Amino acid sequence: MTSVLLVGWRPKAIAALRRLGAEVTCALRPGDDDSAAPGQRPHRTVRVADPAGAESVLAGLARQGLRPGDFDVVCSQQEFTMVTAAAIGGDRSWMPLATAMNLRDKQLQKLRIRQAGLRVADTWPVDDIRDLRVPAYPSVLKPLAGAGARDTVVLGGPAAADLARERLLEARKRGPWLLERFMPGHEHAIDGVVRDGRLRHLGISRYQSNLIRMTDGAYMLYVAQDRDEHPELYRQGGELAEAAMRALGHTDGVFHLEAFLDEQGFIFSECGGRICGGKADVMAELKFGVDLHDEWARAVLRRPAGRRRPGRAGSYAHGWLPLPAGRLVSAPDREQIAARPGVREAHVWLHPGDRVVDPRTSSGAGLGTVLIEGDTVADVERDFGDLVTWVQDESKVDQDG
Repeated sequence: MTSVLLVGWRPKAIAALRRLGAEVTCALRPGDDDSAAPGQRPHRTVRVADPAGAESVLAGLARQGLRPGDFDVVCSQQEFTMVTAAAIGGDRSWMPLATAMNLRDKQLQKLRIRQAGLRVADTWPVDDIRDLRVPAYPSVLKPLAGAGARDTVVLGGPAAADLARERLLEARKRGPWLLERFMPGHEHAIDGVVRDGRLRHLGISRYQSNLIRMTDGAYMLYVAQDRDEHPELYRQGGELAEAAMRALGHTDGVFHLEAFLDEQGFIFSECGGRICGGKADVMAELKFGVDLHDEWARAVLRRPAGRRRPGRAGSYAHGWLPLPAGRLVSAPDREQIAARPGVREAHVWLHPGDRVVDPRTSSGAGLGTVLIEGDTVADVERDFGDLVTWVQDESKVDQDG
């Protein structure tokens, strides 16, 4: 039996590893596993203060008389614990440390993509926000290793740059940052599986609105694109994904790549070596016939890739349910949301008394997430819009709380 150390709580990853016969130890925060189903529990838990901190994970292991070398594989399926797992795993890591860094640090990532001759935005490092100089407008300022569009802002001119500098200094977020030229194309998500450097599975979704527009109140919604209806989109997306994985050194595993589409084709934006959040995994299994968690576990355990099953007809989309920032007083529950038109699955993570994060500051903020199904793209976009309006009308948020 292969012994695996999973850094960071991921119940579906644990279940996938267990189904393939692995013995799983998970380093997690206290409380992460409170509501886990039996099949999603690891064989052994190591409770740590910060799964993204190497010191915290190593100390937690040592307190139980363990070290990374005691495991056959050390891995992660989380954005913020990927580099930690690769660093402490050494030759037991499921991913080389250099690859993990390429998949996290945006400046390194875009350097590798540019060196490979792929289309990518011009970028400029900003080591200290006090020294912000914008060579071209509009540009986008973002963290080097963030997630979910947090702390990402469009700088349309000198006044916007001055305001961003002032706000970040007040928040004591001096940097480093990455500044990149604004890309005007329509944003897409390219999710898939790569094995031995070759693309094995691929699914493409179109964002209803580009992520950066969330700062203006746009909704976060991924709409699956049918392969038969968009063969050229899939040809270009497949070529970009395979070339990008090769440039980043990501030869075995899953990926979530974002790219802008203009009249010349795709322009690389960002890429993570993990499964997209929300209901992307469920959508991939239903629409594209790919179990991304199983494929991730197969790559970790060095097993052959699985077979792609026939996808379902119809349209699918998954998105987040935004609410205004404040203290949640009341909101529809999972069962009520699941009963709404078009909703296939729903997950609610906020409860009365919880703080609601401003959806304009993070793509993963809101009451919860849903998977929508319908006959056409217009159906799922309409049903999602109606659902958001209904949820907001039925919810009460104390915006002063």
